[in-house]
Amino acid sequence: MYLLILDHSTDAERKRIDYAIERWQSKLSIRKPKGTIIVVDGNQKRINEFIEDLCARLENSEQKVEVYKIEGYKPEIEKNIQKLSYESEESPEFVEKFVDYLMAKLNASYEYSTEVGKVYRVYTKKGQANLEITIRSTNNETKLNIAIEGYGDVVNFLSEKIDNEMKTFLEGG
Repeated sequence: MYLLILDHSTDAERKRIDYAIERWQSKLSIRKPKGTIIVVDGNQKRINEFIEDLCARLENSEQKVEVYKIEGYKPEIEKNIQKLSYESEESPEFVEKFVDYLMAKLNASYEYSTEVGKVYRVYTKKGQANLEITIRSTNNETKLNIAIEGYGDVVNFLSEKIDNEMKTFLEGG
């Protein structure tokens, strides 16, 4: 049994958590307790005194107070990273305009600029991912590199989508 503490800063994140719980409830035993959930750390005697104090303040406390001993757990998951590279005879400005169009089509939100490019965040039904985009000109060619970073299926999903769009753009250009 595992206790997951899922901190969310927006209502949209809370909804994505609820959606994931709905999708996984048929595959795992997931219970979303009502009430107040707290994590207590300290010496055993003090914890027992605290629990006794709580029980003294609640009606039917034996049915309302559940106590589990937990230990930290680091799941063995890694971010997936996929890199796409393209070359075009179009100007860097023209390629950048197409990339801006592509980011709008993916509903990607601009996050920040780096020394070498721009970083976007994309939310899909498969999850969220970061896209780092660099455009540079060399020897009358424009080189476009896109690094897609995220967890699960979202990286391959976005990679295929972007690759199809880029191939169409490059064939038409």
